[in-house]
Amino acid sequence: MKKILILFCTLFIGAASAQEIRTIKLPELEQLINTNTGSLKVFNFWASWCGPCVKELGYFNALGTQGDTQVILVSLDFPEDIEKARRILEKKEVGLSTYLLDEKDYDKYITSIDNSWSGAIPATLFIDKKGNRYFYESSFEKQELDNVVNKLTSK
Repeated sequence: MKKILILFCTLFIGAASAQEIRTIKLPELEQLINTNTGSLKVFNFWASWCGPCVKELGYFNALGTQGDTQVILVSLDFPEDIEKARRILEKKEVGLSTYLLDEKDYDKYITSIDNSWSGAIPATLFIDKKGNRYFYESSFEKQELDNVVNKLTSK
């Protein structure tokens, strides 16, 4: 009986700590982007197969767990690769709101995020408290990310 109880507790605790990734479509993502929260919002577009994306996840996690900045991760993995993305987030101990964008029409969602976006990742959309959008199609080092956030929050 003890073994069963220990096994149940282990499974329950593991399931409770699993990183949730919700699959969404473009209209839901646009609603998240367009909702004004009165604080800085950061949307990081990444994929599990993108080395630079995975490297910077920790920087975005640190940013999202401090202060008044809302950080949302948007995975561009295929829906069948959602478990791979989840494992990476769990391994890196990322606890941010995470969505998988399930869209086939890349041109439509890319231009709706930013007209200058070529589609390359990592890419990050910052929206300041006034609703102004700032788009970066590049990876960040921690200090670079901190500098952008400080600049946008001091406006």
